[in-house]
Amino acid sequence: MIKKKVLILKNDRGGDLLNSISCISTLLTKNNDVTIYLSNFNFGFNFLFKNAKIKKINYDLNIINKLVIFFHILINKYDEIFILTPKNFYYYLPLFFKKTKFFGITVDGLKRNRPQKYLKNLLYKYVTINRKKINDKSSSELQNELVNNDYKSDKFLSNISKPELKKFIKENIPNRFIFIQYKENFYEKINLSGKNFSHFLNLMGGNENIIFSSDIELNSTNTFFYENHRVIDCEKDILKNINYKRNITYLHNIDSENLFALIEKSHKIISPHGLITHMCKFYNKSSINLFNFKIRNNDELKHQKIAFSEWYKNMNIKFLFLDNNINRTIKKINKNL
Repeated sequence: MIKKKVLILKNDRGGDLLNSISCISTLLTKNNDVTIYLSNFNFGFNFLFKNAKIKKINYDLNIINKLVIFFHILINKYDEIFILTPKNFYYYLPLFFKKTKFFGITVDGLKRNRPQKYLKNLLYKYVTINRKKINDKSSSELQNELVNNDYKSDKFLSNISKPELKKFIKENIPNRFIFIQYKENFYEKINLSGKNFSHFLNLMGGNENIIFSSDIELNSTNTFFYENHRVIDCEKDILKNINYKRNITYLHNIDSENLFALIEKSHKIISPHGLITHMCKFYNKSSINLFNFKIRNNDELKHQKIAFSEWYKNMNIKFLFLDNNINRTIKKINKNL
């Protein structure tokens, strides 16, 4: 295979990045010289791409960011550019770089399409995510079609670097445990934030070891967890409250790399749908994915089915739909453990 100079535009969120992992892995063949633009939101996952040059750019592109990308392409003269984040600015680039082959995700939306038809026709190859009807293939499967004809598909993600769990964390966790992700904005909606979440942990799982993490930010909930549970402070490498209930451990300030490695070692995983779902897919691990949304009419039901077909179709994962009844939530989760 002829060596190609390839640029991947992927400045979005962590879950979006992992949704593209198979396509990116295929592009990271040793015969390619690959550069990837990541965002301030997904840059923490750059450890996955040791065979690529990584550049950081804003999630929302300002005029300076756009000029940086434009002149970067002008100077480097790429053979192929993959638009894996469907931002409008990217679709105008083929107008200026006619010798470069552009591959891209396009979107058929309810209110508008990205890009407009005349810009779409400038792409060498594209796939379309439909947000008007249920997709036959997930966005991850569609992205693989961008590279099917020109590359040997890397089905086993052999070009992706798997993370190693930090020694201090590894030495202070049990061999077998349930991992639970706490997300404030999700658990608030089901009456399980803060103290109620701690109550929930004490009532579920029987004698199983439970490890949980939360959002990395300074807030009252994290302070409560830090003061009322056995703690592994992942940033400072210290243990706190070692005499507290030993089968429940709070991982404070765990970073993306160690969280990713922890998922591989988890016996069972419970989390709101999203980033952790895609980490589990990476390791082919089963998970319990939590949902909470109110469906008031057929249009909202259709919208949720379309969203599911874009993100989770053919992933073989388990979903639980929860309301704000704590006892019912605990029964549902314990039943599915």
